[in-house]
Amino acid sequence: MDSDLPLAVAEKLKKREFERQAEVTKRKLELDSATPAQENADYFSTKFGEVKSLLEKRIQTCESLPQSELTSEFDAINESFRLLQKYMADSTMFLPKYDVKIAQEALNQLQVNIQEKKDILLPKKKFAFRSKKKLAEKVEKREKNGVSVKKVSHVELADCKLVDLSKQTLQMDGSEIEQKDVALARLSNCFVRLFGAPSTVHIKDLNDCTILCGPVSSSIFISDCTNCVFVIACQQLRTHTSKDCTFYLHVTSRAIIEDCTSLEFAPYNLEYPNLDKHFEKARLDPTLNNWSDVDDFNWLASDAHSPNWSILPEEKRKQSWHGN
Repeated sequence: MDSDLPLAVAEKLKKREFERQAEVTKRKLELDSATPAQENADYFSTKFGEVKSLLEKRIQTCESLPQSELTSEFDAINESFRLLQKYMADSTMFLPKYDVKIAQEALNQLQVNIQEKKDILLPKKKFAFRSKKKLAEKVEKREKNGVSVKKVSHVELADCKLVDLSKQTLQMDGSEIEQKDVALARLSNCFVRLFGAPSTVHIKDLNDCTILCGPVSSSIFISDCTNCVFVIACQQLRTHTSKDCTFYLHVTSRAIIEDCTSLEFAPYNLEYPNLDKHFEKARLDPTLNNWSDVDDFNWLASDAHSPNWSILPEEKRKQSWHGN
């Protein structure tokens, strides 16, 4: 019995250190989010780097935690990651475009690292774990053969996803997507309702689709979409390589587009039961909407409007989404 005492003390001290790290991360981000006086790129870079390093350390040290504590630790890591996303989104108003791009790429990779470590330490189902093992074996074999291997995508890592569908009406609600990472990929002629408060949404390779989405607590990422309508609310919107799309947007920081053409923007006008509660859960301010503040990374002229996006005229705006 006494021989177990040092081990128990060590485990208790280790747990206390994890809790201390979590509190340090949270305090750093909440303080900086609440006091935007230090609005300069150097200050942001320092703070962002500090918190990113703390999170990377916590991800690695998860391997030494007992199984019973992993779920709560990953919940804490994801909450810290959400705060880091919010800090970055709140800072985009004064950061140079290049700094925003670099920070977003770092966040994307950090999110992948969190999910990959969670999948290893907390596999959802045995068959899923085996399939990942087979995939890893295939990847290793391809690498040995000198074939380049594409990194695991955000679509593959998402908690909830709709992929490879055509001419369908689809819906995900409430607890199914609440604070989850959601992905929509390779959809054609689909009508999709996401009536909840996801954490992050990734949208890729959509054609002729309409997407209705409740408040997203961090970012929505859209790429390679054509002739789509997006009715979306989020903290930050990033749109890449898309064309002929219309956005009914609520965004509390700003919208960023890159390599896009013929995009139109209008204010968010979605209504459905519990929308107000979902705004609260997503921690988005329903009275703050920068829907017309669009930053085109391909348009550097400050004295002329980008030709790649425009305001959708009021007479052309759809007034209601009921009955669709």
